[in-house]
Amino acid sequence: MPWPETDAVGSDVTTPVIVYGTAARTPDGELAHEGNRVPDVVALDARRLVVAWRAGLGDSRDPAPTDQGSIMYARSVDGGTTWTVGTLAPATATHRYHYVIFLKDGDALYALLGRITVAEDRDASGDLDGFPVAMTAKRSLDGGVTWADFPIVVDVPGNARGVVVAGKPLRHDGVWLVPYWRRVGTATRAGVLRSTDLVTWTSGGLADNPPGVAVEEPQIAPSQDEPGTIVMVTRTLDLTGGTTPAERDAHYRANAAYCATATSRDGGLTWSPMRLDRELPNYYVKTFFHGDSAGRHLAIYNTFAGPFLGASATKPDQYREVLHYKVRRPGRPWEPGRLFADGPRLTRGAARGWDVYPSADEYEPGRFVVVWEHNQTNIKVAKLDISRPFAGDDLLTGTWTLTGGARNDAGVIRLRSTGPVPSHAWRPLDVSRGCDFTLEFRGRVDDDSALDPRTGAGVCLGAKVANGARRLMLTVQRGGVWTMRKGSSVWERVHPLGGAGGLATWRVDVDSAGVARLLRDGVDTGVTWVVQDSRERPQLAHWVTGTPGGNAAAATVEWTRLTSFLRDRTLP
Repeated sequence: MPWPETDAVGSDVTTPVIVYGTAARTPDGELAHEGNRVPDVVALDARRLVVAWRAGLGDSRDPAPTDQGSIMYARSVDGGTTWTVGTLAPATATHRYHYVIFLKDGDALYALLGRITVAEDRDASGDLDGFPVAMTAKRSLDGGVTWADFPIVVDVPGNARGVVVAGKPLRHDGVWLVPYWRRVGTATRAGVLRSTDLVTWTSGGLADNPPGVAVEEPQIAPSQDEPGTIVMVTRTLDLTGGTTPAERDAHYRANAAYCATATSRDGGLTWSPMRLDRELPNYYVKTFFHGDSAGRHLAIYNTFAGPFLGASATKPDQYREVLHYKVRRPGRPWEPGRLFADGPRLTRGAARGWDVYPSADEYEPGRFVVVWEHNQTNIKVAKLDISRPFAGDDLLTGTWTLTGGARNDAGVIRLRSTGPVPSHAWRPLDVSRGCDFTLEFRGRVDDDSALDPRTGAGVCLGAKVANGARRLMLTVQRGGVWTMRKGSSVWERVHPLGGAGGLATWRVDVDSAGVARLLRDGVDTGVTWVVQDSRERPQLAHWVTGTPGGNAAAATVEWTRLTSFLRDRTLP
Protein backbone atom coordinates (compact mmCIF):
# COMPACT_ATOMS: atom_id res chain seq x y z
CA MET A 1 0.00 0.00 0.00
CA PRO A 2 1.46 3.43 -0.93
CA TRP A 3 2.70 5.58 1.90
CA PRO A 4 1.00 7.20 3.85
CA GLU A 5 -2.17 5.48 5.05
CA THR A 6 -3.18 8.55 7.11
CA ASP A 7 -2.28 12.25 7.08
CA ALA A 8 1.43 12.92 7.42
CA VAL A 9 2.57 16.45 8.23
CA GLY A 10 5.75 18.22 9.23
CA SER A 11 6.78 18.70 12.85
CA ASP A 12 5.86 22.42 12.74
CA VAL A 13 2.48 21.78 11.06
CA THR A 14 -0.75 21.23 13.00
CA THR A 15 -3.19 18.40 12.29
CA PRO A 16 -5.16 19.27 9.13
CA VAL A 17 -8.84 20.20 9.38
CA ILE A 18 -11.22 19.48 6.49
CA VAL A 19 -13.13 22.68 5.66
CA TYR A 20 -15.20 21.14 2.85
CA GLY A 21 -15.21 17.69 1.31
CA THR A 22 -18.10 17.29 -1.11
CA ALA A 23 -17.41 16.14 -4.69
CA ALA A 24 -19.49 14.55 -7.42
CA ARG A 25 -18.71 10.83 -7.73
CA THR A 26 -19.47 8.02 -10.11
CA PRO A 27 -21.24 4.84 -8.92
CA ASP A 28 -17.88 3.17 -8.24
CA GLY A 29 -16.82 6.00 -5.93
CA GLU A 30 -14.41 7.69 -8.29
CA LEU A 31 -14.55 11.42 -9.02
CA ALA A 32 -17.08 12.26 -11.71
CA HIS A 33 -14.59 14.62 -13.38
CA GLU A 34 -11.45 16.55 -12.63
CA GLY A 35 -12.14 19.82 -10.87
CA ASN A 36 -9.10 21.60 -9.44
CA ARG A 37 -10.31 23.65 -6.46
CA VAL A 38 -7.35 26.05 -6.03
CA PRO A 39 -8.24 27.65 -2.65
CA ASP A 40 -7.12 30.88 -1.00
CA VAL A 41 -7.15 31.96 2.66
CA VAL A 42 -7.05 35.20 4.61
CA ALA A 43 -6.49 35.66 8.34
CA LEU A 44 -8.40 38.66 9.71
CA ASP A 45 -6.80 37.84 13.05
CA ALA A 46 -5.73 34.68 14.88
CA ARG A 47 -9.31 33.43 15.25
CA ARG A 48 -11.21 34.88 12.27
CA LEU A 49 -10.28 33.06 9.06
CA VAL A 50 -11.88 33.04 5.62
CA VAL A 51 -11.24 30.43 2.92
CA ALA A 52 -12.56 30.38 -0.65
CA TRP A 53 -12.19 27.95 -3.53
CA ARG A 54 -13.53 27.06 -6.93
CA ALA A 55 -16.26 24.41 -7.01
CA GLY A 56 -16.22 22.76 -10.43
CA LEU A 57 -19.41 21.86 -12.21
CA GLY A 58 -20.64 20.21 -15.36
CA ASP A 59 -23.63 20.95 -17.54
CA SER A 60 -25.61 19.22 -20.26
CA ARG A 61 -23.51 20.80 -23.00
CA ASP A 62 -20.09 20.00 -21.54
CA PRO A 63 -20.17 17.50 -18.67
CA ALA A 64 -16.64 18.33 -17.55
CA PRO A 65 -15.64 21.95 -18.24
CA THR A 66 -12.07 22.71 -17.26
CA ASP A 67 -11.07 24.90 -14.31
CA GLN A 68 -14.34 26.73 -13.76
CA GLY A 69 -17.49 26.77 -11.65
CA SER A 70 -18.87 28.63 -8.64
CA ILE A 71 -16.74 30.22 -5.93
CA MET A 72 -17.53 28.83 -2.49
CA TYR A 73 -16.23 30.14 0.81
CA ALA A 74 -16.09 29.25 4.49
CA ARG A 75 -15.63 31.27 7.67
CA SER A 76 -14.15 30.29 11.02
CA VAL A 77 -14.31 32.31 14.23
CA ASP A 78 -12.41 29.81 16.37
CA GLY A 79 -9.03 29.72 14.65
CA GLY A 80 -9.98 27.08 12.08
CA THR A 81 -11.55 24.38 14.25
CA THR A 82 -15.07 24.76 12.83
CA TRP A 83 -16.32 26.33 9.60
CA THR A 84 -19.50 27.79 8.11
CA VAL A 85 -19.77 27.24 4.35
CA GLY A 86 -21.55 29.38 1.75
CA THR A 87 -21.40 30.48 -1.90
CA LEU A 88 -19.51 33.66 -2.69
CA ALA A 89 -20.07 33.84 -6.46
CA PRO A 90 -22.49 31.33 -8.02
CA ALA A 91 -22.04 30.07 -11.56
CA THR A 92 -24.87 30.91 -13.94
CA ALA A 93 -25.78 30.14 -17.54
CA THR A 94 -23.93 33.32 -18.49
CA HIS A 95 -20.87 33.39 -16.23
CA ARG A 96 -18.61 31.00 -14.39
CA TYR A 97 -15.54 31.64 -12.27
CA HIS A 98 -11.92 30.58 -12.63
CA TYR A 99 -10.10 31.90 -9.53
CA VAL A 100 -10.48 33.71 -6.22
CA ILE A 101 -7.77 35.66 -4.37
CA PHE A 102 -8.31 37.70 -1.20
CA LEU A 103 -7.02 41.24 -0.62
CA LYS A 104 -7.24 42.70 2.91
CA ASP A 105 -7.14 46.50 3.29
CA GLY A 106 -7.79 47.63 6.85
CA ASP A 107 -11.31 46.53 7.83
CA ALA A 108 -12.31 45.83 4.23
CA LEU A 109 -11.90 42.41 2.66
CA TYR A 110 -11.94 42.07 -1.12
CA ALA A 111 -12.30 38.93 -3.21
CA LEU A 112 -10.67 39.22 -6.64
CA LEU A 113 -12.53 36.90 -8.98
CA GLY A 114 -11.71 35.54 -12.41
CA ARG A 115 -15.03 35.63 -14.27
CA ILE A 116 -15.60 33.60 -17.44
CA THR A 117 -18.22 34.58 -20.01
CA VAL A 118 -19.58 31.21 -21.07
CA ALA A 119 -20.29 32.30 -24.66
CA GLU A 120 -16.61 33.25 -25.13
CA ASP A 121 -15.14 30.15 -23.49
CA ARG A 122 -14.09 27.97 -26.39
CA ASP A 123 -10.59 26.99 -27.37
CA ALA A 124 -9.58 26.01 -30.89
CA SER A 125 -10.94 22.48 -30.44
CA GLY A 126 -14.29 23.72 -29.14
CA ASP A 127 -13.70 22.58 -25.56
CA LEU A 128 -14.42 24.73 -22.52
CA ASP A 129 -10.95 25.52 -21.15
CA GLY A 130 -11.79 28.28 -18.65
CA PHE A 131 -10.31 31.18 -20.67
CA PRO A 132 -10.31 34.09 -21.19
CA VAL A 133 -11.09 35.48 -17.76
CA ALA A 134 -11.86 39.01 -16.61
CA MET A 135 -10.91 40.16 -13.12
CA THR A 136 -13.92 41.35 -11.09
CA ALA A 137 -14.29 41.96 -7.36
CA LYS A 138 -16.58 41.68 -4.35
CA ARG A 139 -16.15 43.45 -1.01
CA SER A 140 -17.07 42.57 2.57
CA LEU A 141 -17.13 45.11 5.40
CA ASP A 142 -18.11 42.62 8.10
CA GLY A 143 -15.28 40.09 8.02
CA GLY A 144 -16.64 37.97 5.19
CA VAL A 145 -20.18 37.51 6.54
CA THR A 146 -21.81 39.38 3.65
CA TRP A 147 -20.49 40.37 0.24
CA ALA A 148 -21.41 42.97 -2.37
CA ASP A 149 -20.20 43.59 -5.91
CA PHE A 150 -17.34 46.08 -6.04
CA PRO A 151 -16.96 47.55 -9.55
CA ILE A 152 -13.40 47.80 -10.83
CA VAL A 153 -11.69 48.81 -14.07
CA VAL A 154 -8.85 46.63 -15.36
CA ASP A 155 -6.73 47.97 -18.20
CA VAL A 156 -5.12 44.93 -19.82
CA PRO A 157 -4.98 44.28 -23.59
CA GLY A 158 -7.35 41.59 -24.81
CA ASN A 159 -5.70 38.19 -25.10
CA ALA A 160 -6.55 34.49 -25.14
CA ARG A 161 -6.02 34.13 -21.37
CA GLY A 162 -7.37 37.43 -20.13
CA VAL A 163 -6.25 38.42 -16.62
CA VAL A 164 -5.23 35.37 -14.56
CA VAL A 165 -4.35 35.76 -10.88
CA ALA A 166 -2.99 33.08 -8.54
CA GLY A 167 -0.83 34.98 -6.03
CA LYS A 168 -1.23 37.19 -2.98
CA PRO A 169 -1.52 40.99 -3.42
CA LEU A 170 1.22 43.19 -1.95
CA ARG A 171 1.11 46.85 -0.89
CA HIS A 172 4.40 48.41 -2.00
CA ASP A 173 5.32 52.11 -1.68
CA GLY A 174 1.66 53.10 -1.43
CA VAL A 175 0.59 51.07 -4.48
CA TRP A 176 -1.32 47.78 -4.45
CA LEU A 177 0.30 45.14 -6.64
CA VAL A 178 -1.47 41.98 -7.81
CA PRO A 179 0.67 39.38 -9.64
CA TYR A 180 -0.94 38.14 -12.85
CA TRP A 181 -0.17 36.47 -16.15
CA ARG A 182 -1.58 36.71 -19.66
CA ARG A 183 -0.92 35.63 -23.21
CA VAL A 184 1.34 37.77 -25.39
CA GLY A 185 1.46 36.39 -28.91
CA THR A 186 2.19 32.69 -28.53
CA ALA A 187 3.83 33.03 -25.09
CA THR A 188 2.51 33.43 -21.54
CA ARG A 189 4.22 36.18 -19.54
CA ALA A 190 3.95 37.49 -15.99
CA GLY A 191 3.87 40.87 -14.27
CA VAL A 192 1.70 42.83 -11.84
CA LEU A 193 -1.46 44.91 -11.89
CA ARG A 194 -1.06 48.26 -10.09
CA SER A 195 -3.65 50.33 -8.23
CA THR A 196 -3.67 53.22 -5.76
CA ASP A 197 -7.41 53.07 -5.04
CA LEU A 198 -8.37 49.38 -5.56
CA VAL A 199 -10.77 50.53 -8.29
CA THR A 200 -8.60 51.21 -11.32
CA TRP A 201 -5.96 48.63 -12.19
CA THR A 202 -3.29 49.02 -14.85
CA SER A 203 -0.63 46.61 -15.98
CA GLY A 204 2.99 47.15 -15.17
CA GLY A 205 5.67 45.68 -17.38
CA LEU A 206 5.95 41.99 -18.18
CA ALA A 207 9.15 40.10 -17.42
CA ASP A 208 11.03 38.38 -20.23
CA ASN A 209 10.80 34.61 -19.88
CA PRO A 210 13.87 32.39 -19.57
CA PRO A 211 14.85 30.91 -22.96
CA GLY A 212 12.68 27.92 -23.82
CA VAL A 213 10.41 28.36 -20.79
CA ALA A 214 6.78 29.47 -20.41
CA VAL A 215 5.62 30.98 -17.11
CA GLU A 216 2.32 31.18 -15.21
CA GLU A 217 0.89 31.71 -11.70
CA PRO A 218 3.30 34.43 -10.46
CA GLN A 219 3.76 35.23 -6.77
CA ILE A 220 5.46 38.33 -5.33
CA ALA A 221 7.21 39.41 -2.12
CA PRO A 222 9.64 42.11 -0.97
CA SER A 223 13.22 41.18 -1.81
CA GLN A 224 15.54 40.20 1.02
CA ASP A 225 18.62 41.25 -0.90
CA GLU A 226 17.83 44.81 -1.98
CA PRO A 227 15.57 47.28 -0.11
CA GLY A 228 12.71 48.66 -2.18
CA THR A 229 12.90 45.75 -4.64
CA ILE A 230 10.25 43.10 -5.17
CA VAL A 231 10.85 39.55 -6.33
CA MET A 232 8.47 37.56 -8.53
CA VAL A 233 8.38 33.77 -8.58
CA THR A 234 6.49 31.81 -11.25
CA ARG A 235 5.71 28.26 -12.12
CA THR A 236 7.36 27.15 -15.35
CA LEU A 237 6.74 24.94 -18.34
CA ASP A 238 10.05 23.76 -19.76
CA LEU A 239 9.72 23.71 -23.55
CA THR A 240 13.26 22.50 -24.19
CA GLY A 241 12.31 18.89 -23.51
CA GLY A 242 10.45 18.68 -26.81
CA THR A 243 7.67 20.15 -28.88
CA THR A 244 4.96 17.53 -28.32
CA PRO A 245 3.06 16.83 -25.08
CA ALA A 246 4.58 13.33 -24.99
CA GLU A 247 8.13 14.70 -25.22
CA ARG A 248 7.52 17.29 -22.50
CA ASP A 249 5.91 14.67 -20.31
CA ALA A 250 8.94 12.42 -20.65
CA HIS A 251 11.25 15.32 -19.81
CA TYR A 252 9.49 16.05 -16.50
CA ARG A 253 9.47 12.39 -15.52
CA ALA A 254 13.25 12.22 -15.76
CA ASN A 255 14.62 15.68 -14.90
CA ALA A 256 14.65 18.31 -12.18
CA ALA A 257 12.61 21.48 -12.77
CA TYR A 258 12.61 24.91 -11.19
CA CYS A 259 10.64 28.13 -10.65
CA ALA A 260 11.60 31.22 -12.62
CA THR A 261 12.28 34.47 -10.77
CA ALA A 262 12.67 38.15 -11.64
CA THR A 263 13.10 41.39 -9.67
CA SER A 264 11.73 44.90 -10.02
CA ARG A 265 13.10 48.11 -8.49
CA ASP A 266 10.15 50.28 -9.57
CA GLY A 267 7.07 48.49 -8.28
CA GLY A 268 6.60 46.23 -11.28
CA LEU A 269 6.88 48.84 -14.04
CA THR A 270 9.98 47.02 -15.31
CA TRP A 271 11.58 43.66 -14.50
CA SER A 272 14.90 41.97 -14.76
CA PRO A 273 14.94 39.01 -17.18
CA MET A 274 13.56 35.89 -15.51
CA ARG A 275 15.95 33.13 -14.56
CA LEU A 276 15.54 29.64 -13.17
CA ASP A 277 16.09 29.45 -9.41
CA ARG A 278 17.84 26.23 -8.36
CA GLU A 279 16.58 26.60 -4.79
CA LEU A 280 12.87 26.53 -5.75
CA PRO A 281 11.61 23.33 -7.38
CA ASN A 282 8.61 23.60 -9.69
CA TYR A 283 7.00 20.89 -11.80
CA TYR A 284 4.44 22.98 -13.73
CA VAL A 285 2.14 23.43 -10.77
CA LYS A 286 1.62 26.40 -8.46
CA THR A 287 4.40 27.12 -5.98
CA PHE A 288 3.15 29.41 -3.21
CA PHE A 289 5.70 32.14 -2.43
CA HIS A 290 5.25 34.85 0.18
CA GLY A 291 7.10 37.22 2.52
CA ASP A 292 6.17 37.55 6.19
CA SER A 293 6.31 40.41 8.68
CA ALA A 294 9.91 39.62 9.66
CA GLY A 295 11.15 39.55 6.07
CA ARG A 296 11.29 35.75 5.85
CA HIS A 297 10.42 34.07 2.55
CA LEU A 298 8.16 31.02 2.55
CA ALA A 299 7.76 28.66 -0.41
CA ILE A 300 5.31 25.73 -0.43
CA TYR A 301 5.73 23.42 -3.40
CA ASN A 302 4.99 20.01 -4.87
CA THR A 303 7.61 17.43 -5.70
CA PHE A 304 6.56 15.56 -8.86
CA ALA A 305 3.94 17.14 -11.11
CA GLY A 306 4.64 18.47 -14.60
CA PRO A 307 2.54 18.30 -17.75
CA PHE A 308 0.78 15.15 -18.87
CA LEU A 309 -0.72 13.86 -22.08
CA GLY A 310 -4.33 14.79 -21.32
CA ALA A 311 -7.20 14.10 -18.97
CA SER A 312 -7.59 10.54 -20.25
CA ALA A 313 -3.88 9.74 -20.01
CA THR A 314 -2.26 7.86 -17.18
CA LYS A 315 -0.50 10.26 -14.85
CA PRO A 316 2.72 9.38 -13.01
CA ASP A 317 2.21 7.37 -9.87
CA GLN A 318 3.44 10.18 -7.61
CA TYR A 319 1.66 12.99 -9.45
CA ARG A 320 1.19 16.04 -7.14
CA GLU A 321 1.00 13.84 -4.06
CA VAL A 322 3.31 15.64 -1.60
CA LEU A 323 3.62 19.25 -0.45
CA HIS A 324 6.93 20.44 0.93
CA TYR A 325 7.98 23.86 2.20
CA LYS A 326 11.15 25.77 2.81
CA VAL A 327 12.09 29.06 4.47
CA ARG A 328 14.71 31.70 3.79
CA ARG A 329 15.57 34.10 6.59
CA PRO A 330 17.16 37.48 5.79
CA GLY A 331 20.89 37.19 5.28
CA ARG A 332 20.79 33.38 5.19
CA PRO A 333 20.54 30.74 2.46
CA TRP A 334 17.34 28.76 1.98
CA GLU A 335 16.79 26.21 4.73
CA PRO A 336 16.21 22.55 3.78
CA GLY A 337 12.95 21.56 2.18
CA ARG A 338 10.67 19.94 4.76
CA LEU A 339 7.44 17.97 4.63
CA PHE A 340 4.32 20.13 4.83
CA ALA A 341 1.52 17.64 4.14
CA ASP A 342 0.93 14.29 2.50
CA GLY A 343 -2.54 12.77 2.69
CA PRO A 344 -3.70 9.27 1.71
CA ARG A 345 -5.27 8.32 -1.59
CA LEU A 346 -9.06 8.65 -1.51
CA THR A 347 -9.62 7.52 -5.10
CA ARG A 348 -7.82 5.39 -7.69
CA GLY A 349 -8.02 7.90 -10.55
CA ALA A 350 -6.01 10.86 -11.74
CA ALA A 351 -6.32 12.91 -8.54
CA ARG A 352 -5.46 10.04 -6.21
CA GLY A 353 -3.85 11.30 -3.04
CA TRP A 354 -2.63 14.58 -4.37
CA ASP A 355 -1.99 17.55 -2.08
CA VAL A 356 -1.71 20.64 -4.22
CA TYR A 357 -2.46 24.35 -4.80
CA PRO A 358 -1.40 25.76 -1.42
CA SER A 359 -2.01 29.29 -0.22
CA ALA A 360 -1.23 30.86 3.15
CA ASP A 361 -1.67 33.99 5.26
CA GLU A 362 0.25 35.14 8.34
CA TYR A 363 -1.95 35.50 11.45
CA GLU A 364 0.86 36.14 13.95
CA PRO A 365 4.56 36.85 13.33
CA GLY A 366 6.03 33.75 11.73
CA ARG A 367 2.78 31.78 11.99
CA PHE A 368 0.63 30.99 8.98
CA VAL A 369 -2.71 29.42 8.26
CA VAL A 370 -2.33 27.31 5.11
CA VAL A 371 -5.06 26.01 2.82
CA TRP A 372 -4.73 23.43 0.04
CA GLU A 373 -6.74 20.82 -1.81
CA HIS A 374 -6.45 17.10 -1.23
CA ASN A 375 -7.45 14.50 -3.82
CA GLN A 376 -9.57 17.11 -5.70
CA THR A 377 -12.04 16.51 -2.89
CA ASN A 378 -11.10 18.08 0.45
CA ILE A 379 -10.29 21.68 1.19
CA LYS A 380 -7.83 21.37 4.09
CA VAL A 381 -6.44 23.90 6.52
CA ALA A 382 -3.48 23.61 8.90
CA LYS A 383 -1.22 26.02 10.73
CA LEU A 384 2.49 26.34 10.04
CA ASP A 385 5.08 27.88 12.38
CA ILE A 386 8.25 29.17 10.67
CA SER A 387 9.35 31.43 13.53
CA ARG A 388 12.06 29.08 14.78
CA PRO A 389 15.27 28.72 12.72
CA PHE A 390 15.82 25.23 11.38
CA ALA A 391 19.39 24.05 11.80
CA GLY A 392 18.87 20.52 10.54
CA ASP A 393 18.02 17.30 12.30
CA ASP A 394 19.06 13.70 12.67
CA LEU A 395 16.31 12.00 10.68
CA LEU A 396 16.67 8.46 11.96
CA THR A 397 14.40 6.80 14.49
CA GLY A 398 14.51 3.34 15.99
CA THR A 399 17.26 0.74 15.81
CA TRP A 400 18.56 -1.41 12.97
CA THR A 401 16.35 -4.26 11.80
CA LEU A 402 18.52 -7.06 10.37
CA THR A 403 17.59 -9.80 7.88
CA GLY A 404 19.41 -12.26 5.66
CA GLY A 405 22.22 -12.93 8.08
CA ALA A 406 23.15 -9.28 8.66
CA ARG A 407 24.98 -8.60 11.96
CA ASN A 408 25.33 -5.60 14.21
CA ASP A 409 28.65 -5.77 16.05
CA ALA A 410 28.59 -2.86 18.52
CA GLY A 411 27.24 -0.52 15.84
CA VAL A 412 29.29 -1.94 12.95
CA ILE A 413 26.99 -3.52 10.37
CA ARG A 414 28.32 -6.65 8.63
CA LEU A 415 26.50 -7.87 5.54
CA ARG A 416 27.06 -11.03 3.50
CA SER A 417 24.91 -12.73 0.83
CA THR A 418 25.89 -15.84 -1.10
CA GLY A 419 22.88 -15.89 -3.42
CA PRO A 420 19.81 -13.95 -4.56
CA VAL A 421 18.54 -13.31 -1.01
CA PRO A 422 19.87 -9.96 0.24
CA SER A 423 21.58 -9.40 3.55
CA HIS A 424 19.82 -6.30 4.77
CA ALA A 425 19.83 -3.68 7.57
CA TRP A 426 17.26 -0.89 7.75
CA ARG A 427 15.99 1.85 10.07
CA PRO A 428 12.83 4.01 9.87
CA LEU A 429 13.15 7.65 8.83
CA ASP A 430 11.19 10.46 10.50
CA VAL A 431 10.06 12.62 7.56
CA SER A 432 8.18 15.03 9.84
CA ARG A 433 11.54 16.63 10.67
CA GLY A 434 12.89 17.05 7.15
CA CYS A 435 12.94 15.95 3.53
CA ASP A 436 16.10 17.30 1.87
CA PHE A 437 18.83 15.08 3.28
CA THR A 438 22.50 14.25 3.54
CA LEU A 439 23.51 10.59 3.78
CA GLU A 440 26.97 9.81 5.14
CA PHE A 441 28.43 6.40 5.79
CA ARG A 442 31.85 4.85 6.17
CA GLY A 443 32.30 1.36 4.78
CA ARG A 444 34.12 -1.02 2.48
CA VAL A 445 33.43 -3.87 0.09
CA ASP A 446 34.73 -7.12 1.60
CA ASP A 447 33.70 -9.48 -1.20
CA ASP A 448 33.05 -8.09 -4.67
CA SER A 449 30.28 -9.47 -6.85
CA ALA A 450 29.21 -8.73 -10.42
CA LEU A 451 26.30 -6.26 -10.53
CA ASP A 452 23.43 -7.03 -12.89
CA PRO A 453 22.03 -3.52 -13.63
CA ARG A 454 18.62 -4.87 -14.57
CA THR A 455 17.91 -7.28 -11.68
CA GLY A 456 20.03 -5.74 -8.92
CA ALA A 457 21.85 -9.00 -8.21
CA GLY A 458 25.47 -8.42 -7.23
CA VAL A 459 25.05 -5.27 -5.12
CA CYS A 460 28.22 -5.05 -3.02
CA LEU A 461 27.59 -2.06 -0.71
CA GLY A 462 24.09 -0.74 -1.20
CA ALA A 463 22.57 2.35 0.40
CA LYS A 464 18.96 3.54 0.12
CA VAL A 465 17.14 6.54 1.54
CA ALA A 466 13.38 6.83 0.94
CA ASN A 467 11.74 10.01 2.28
CA GLY A 468 8.16 9.32 1.18
CA ALA A 469 8.48 11.32 -2.03
CA ARG A 470 11.93 10.47 -3.42
CA ARG A 471 14.40 7.63 -3.19
CA LEU A 472 18.18 7.62 -3.31
CA MET A 473 19.62 4.33 -4.57
CA LEU A 474 23.39 3.85 -4.45
CA THR A 475 25.79 0.94 -4.59
CA VAL A 476 29.56 1.00 -4.24
CA GLN A 477 31.32 -1.67 -6.28
CA ARG A 478 35.05 -2.15 -6.61
CA GLY A 479 34.74 -0.93 -10.18
CA GLY A 480 32.83 2.27 -9.39
CA VAL A 481 29.65 3.79 -8.00
CA TRP A 482 26.20 3.04 -9.44
CA THR A 483 22.78 4.59 -8.96
CA MET A 484 19.23 4.62 -10.30
CA ARG A 485 18.20 7.93 -11.85
CA LYS A 486 14.78 9.57 -11.83
CA GLY A 487 12.56 7.89 -14.40
CA SER A 488 14.63 4.68 -14.48
CA SER A 489 14.63 1.38 -12.60
CA VAL A 490 18.00 0.19 -13.96
CA TRP A 491 21.34 0.60 -12.22
CA GLU A 492 23.76 2.92 -14.01
CA ARG A 493 27.42 3.56 -13.26
CA VAL A 494 27.79 7.27 -12.56
CA HIS A 495 31.54 7.31 -11.92
CA PRO A 496 34.28 4.70 -12.51
CA LEU A 497 36.11 5.59 -9.30
CA GLY A 498 39.25 3.55 -8.99
CA GLY A 499 39.36 1.43 -5.85
CA ALA A 500 35.84 2.49 -4.91
CA GLY A 501 35.38 -0.59 -2.76
CA GLY A 502 38.14 0.32 -0.31
CA LEU A 503 37.38 1.77 3.10
CA ALA A 504 36.00 5.27 2.52
CA THR A 505 33.54 7.82 3.83
CA TRP A 506 30.78 8.43 1.33
CA ARG A 507 28.42 11.39 1.38
CA VAL A 508 25.42 12.19 -0.82
CA ASP A 509 23.59 15.53 -0.59
CA VAL A 510 20.05 15.51 -2.02
CA ASP A 511 18.48 18.95 -2.47
CA SER A 512 14.88 20.18 -2.80
CA ALA A 513 14.70 19.35 -6.51
CA GLY A 514 16.05 15.83 -5.97
CA VAL A 515 19.52 16.59 -7.33
CA ALA A 516 22.15 14.40 -5.66
CA ARG A 517 25.85 15.21 -5.35
CA LEU A 518 28.45 12.58 -4.43
CA LEU A 519 31.48 13.15 -2.17
CA ARG A 520 34.21 10.69 -1.19
CA ASP A 521 36.38 11.27 1.87
CA GLY A 522 35.32 14.93 1.94
CA VAL A 523 36.16 15.57 -1.72
CA ASP A 524 33.47 16.48 -4.24
CA THR A 525 33.64 13.89 -7.03
CA GLY A 526 31.74 16.13 -9.47
CA VAL A 527 29.10 13.43 -9.89
CA THR A 528 25.46 14.59 -9.82
CA TRP A 529 22.17 13.02 -10.82
CA VAL A 530 18.43 13.33 -10.08
CA VAL A 531 17.11 10.70 -7.67
CA GLN A 532 13.98 8.65 -8.26
CA ASP A 533 10.43 9.62 -7.37
CA SER A 534 9.09 7.01 -4.97
CA ARG A 535 6.25 6.37 -2.52
CA GLU A 536 8.22 3.73 -0.65
CA ARG A 537 7.82 3.88 3.13
CA PRO A 538 10.44 6.26 4.62
CA GLN A 539 13.61 4.41 5.61
CA LEU A 540 17.38 4.13 5.46
CA ALA A 541 18.85 0.79 4.39
CA HIS A 542 22.16 -0.91 3.63
CA TRP A 543 22.32 -4.25 1.85
CA VAL A 544 24.32 -6.64 -0.28
CA THR A 545 23.03 -9.26 -2.71
CA GLY A 546 24.92 -12.15 -4.24
CA THR A 547 24.08 -13.67 -7.60
CA PRO A 548 21.88 -16.72 -8.28
CA GLY A 549 25.03 -18.57 -9.33
CA GLY A 550 26.58 -18.20 -5.87
CA ASN A 551 28.89 -15.23 -6.45
CA ALA A 552 28.89 -13.82 -2.91
CA ALA A 553 28.78 -10.15 -1.93
CA ALA A 554 29.90 -8.81 1.45
CA ALA A 555 30.46 -5.39 3.01
CA THR A 556 31.13 -3.66 6.31
CA VAL A 557 29.49 -0.37 7.33
CA GLU A 558 31.32 1.22 10.27
CA TRP A 559 28.79 4.03 10.80
CA THR A 560 25.93 5.85 9.09
CA ARG A 561 24.40 9.31 9.57
CA LEU A 562 21.29 10.80 7.96
CA THR A 563 20.61 14.49 8.51
CA SER A 564 18.79 17.37 6.83
CA PHE A 565 20.80 18.80 3.95
CA LEU A 566 22.14 22.27 4.76
CA ARG A 567 23.26 24.35 1.79
CA ASP A 568 25.86 26.32 3.77
CA ARG A 569 27.30 23.33 5.61
CA THR A 570 31.09 23.20 5.65
CA LEU A 571 32.51 20.14 3.92
CA PRO A 572 34.32 17.70 6.22
